[in-house]
Amino acid sequence: MEKYSDYLYAKASHQRIPLGGAFELSPVCNFACKMCYVRKTPAQIRAEGKRQLDWQEWVSLAEQCHKAGTLFLLLTGGEPFLYPHFRELYIQLHKMGFLLSINTNGTLIDEATIAWLKEYAPHRVNITLYGGSEQTYERICGSASGYHRAVAAIRGLKEAGIPVVINASMIPENAGDQEAILQFGKDLGLNVRMATYMFPPSRRETEKTDSRFTPEEAAAMFVHKAKFLQHSQDYVRWLSSQVAEEKVQEGNDWGNHREDYMQCRAGRSSFWISWDGTMTACGIMPFPLQLYPFLEPFADCWNKLTDVVRTTPVLSGCKNCPRRKLCKPCVAMIYTETGTPDQKAPYLCAMAQCAQDMMRKELEVIKCEKAE
Repeated sequence: MEKYSDYLYAKASHQRIPLGGAFELSPVCNFACKMCYVRKTPAQIRAEGKRQLDWQEWVSLAEQCHKAGTLFLLLTGGEPFLYPHFRELYIQLHKMGFLLSINTNGTLIDEATIAWLKEYAPHRVNITLYGGSEQTYERICGSASGYHRAVAAIRGLKEAGIPVVINASMIPENAGDQEAILQFGKDLGLNVRMATYMFPPSRRETEKTDSRFTPEEAAAMFVHKAKFLQHSQDYVRWLSSQVAEEKVQEGNDWGNHREDYMQCRAGRSSFWISWDGTMTACGIMPFPLQLYPFLEPFADCWNKLTDVVRTTPVLSGCKNCPRRKLCKPCVAMIYTETGTPDQKAPYLCAMAQCAQDMMRKELEVIKCEKAE
């Protein structure tokens, strides 16, 4: 947890400053992952009558973002290293003083790229590790060689002193690799951000190959991850904190005031600009508003966006739920599951219930073992 950035984002939210942003440069990727929410081919882009924005257009927009107070900037995709003139764009953004992060699958990061990144040091490189073997990479990404290239990139970046974080997106096809991924991160002393919940495809057409866990499977993966990463005493304390249901009085509207609205950074202190020039609070969903900062001033777009985020009620379907602490309902999750920010999402409700049941059973087993 980067405490200094948490503090800065909290201050920025209070002062309505767009401290952080994401430039989604392209939806094009060299992988065809079964859980991707945005991927498009160049042919699909042309068929939609759209185009990828020129790197100099991004530079011009970045100048406006910088003036508005943006400090943290994420470059993502698709695969950002496939974006034409990526290095030229990156260097210009680096010179402006942004703290740059990159979301990548790592397979295009070779020794020369690492040397270049060392010269123009990023704030962080986030590499998604899709499994622990060539076979898993072939099943999920359609590229067996991607495994060794991603691992080499992670090791190379760490050796070069470039901050790197491992992301992991878990689905049935790589469930058996969960411990291998977590152990790899442990061995290198790197943070592994492992997601056991996958969004439904939200910005592309649904495909037959799309994959994610059942709610029961997702819950089991979530609990197992926590058990693997924590010491036994910490795990017991964590279980106890998670299964404790909050007492919610009848009529409690879960916040009355500010908690009725989106409380994450999205639209309060951060923004997302997609490859087609659309600006939203969150890259997963169009809610609550879409704007076009390449057609009107960024500052105007930001003011409109943050106004709407702060005044649009959400999550009414989750009011009075005793498992809200465990579920931590996210507006983007609710929206992509149901098409609205207000309804209960059966998948998420089932996942939270299953996770809580599993945690209670784990605690009972531990208590019995101690009693013997």
